[in-house]
Amino acid sequence: MVTNKLEYLLLTLLDLALNDTDDYVVSRDVAEGQGISPKYMPQLMALLTRKGWVDSARGCKGGVKLVADPREITVSDVVEVAGEPLIIKPCVSSEYHCERKQGCPLNLLWLKAQMSVDRIAENTTLADLLEIKSRLEMRMLEEDSPDAEGKTASLA
Repeated sequence: MVTNKLEYLLLTLLDLALNDTDDYVVSRDVAEGQGISPKYMPQLMALLTRKGWVDSARGCKGGVKLVADPREITVSDVVEVAGEPLIIKPCVSSEYHCERKQGCPLNLLWLKAQMSVDRIAENTTLADLLEIKSRLEMRMLEEDSPDAEGKTASLA
């Protein structure tokens, strides 16, 4: 299950990575931009600064900024910082007790799916997510362009 905490950490890191300047940004602005409750941001920032990915400064020019290389932060790393496992079903955990576990054909399916999720999380970096975001924005711009409308209309 992807928890809100994990998603908010990823969204916060993405937002900070998109800051083109070396300046600090106000965490409240990050929260508003990502639809995260401003009351929750101190907890998220504490986790990210403790990990050493984010620096914070107080004062009128203070705020937060990403100091880690987005190519060095994997989704799996963020899962670890969140402190909550990314599991698709409880039965994939060795600690989970289920009477049917040993003879359940679904358990093998869930284990295979979990291994795929783990592999993706281990091999996807913050930089990869930034690239995906950039591609999605480019696609949206192309779809909104006047040329795109003409092409769409001519296909109909």
